[in-house]
Amino acid sequence: MAKADKTYIWRMTHYTNSGFILQNGIHSCNGKVHDPNYVNIGHRTLITRRGQSPIASPPGGVLNDYVPFYFHYKMPMLYSIYQGAVPDYARSQQEIIYLVSTAEHIHALNIPFVFTDRHAYLQHKTVYNTLQDLSRLNWGVIKDETWYKVYTALRKELKQAEFLVYQHVPVNALLGIVCYNDQIANFVQAASHQANLNLQVIVKPEYYYP
Repeated sequence: MAKADKTYIWRMTHYTNSGFILQNGIHSCNGKVHDPNYVNIGHRTLITRRGQSPIASPPGGVLNDYVPFYFHYKMPMLYSIYQGAVPDYARSQQEIIYLVSTAEHIHALNIPFVFTDRHAYLQHKTVYNTLQDLSRLNWGVIKDETWYKVYTALRKELKQAEFLVYQHVPVNALLGIVCYNDQIANFVQAASHQANLNLQVIVKPEYYYP
């Protein structure tokens, strides 16, 4: 971890979802609030399976009771999108944005969370619920932007360690949004202003593949 007091967490979504999110926050799959125009970017079969995957550590429930974040950008999920390997999402990675917060900010807002040392769907994951255990994660792999060039299944699952926020991420839990280009950033900035927010929206194409 580069800074002990600031552990960034990153959630990917389609840029057109930003308007609803900035008005309502982010709700878990099992929540009662859903965007009727939501654009899905993930594998629907995996989302369904996550609904049957229990979390043994408090506050418990299943994975779909949580809003998942990663601990870094350039994740395997985005690489699959870049490679056109997500059957349920036929658009480009350029339309993906990162919703950014920190683990410490979530904790300060007293929002329940857990995090895992690898992909949360895997049965052999370890689940933690205190920030002190962040040091147990494999940060060398998590922050490796070129992980896919020296690929192993273990490196992939460790890089996909997840920070899971229970049920709902309120808008004030977000600290900024990263976009691929100015066109997407302008759309997101307009959504932020419409929601009477002053979120930092920045363009970082280097946070995307290749």
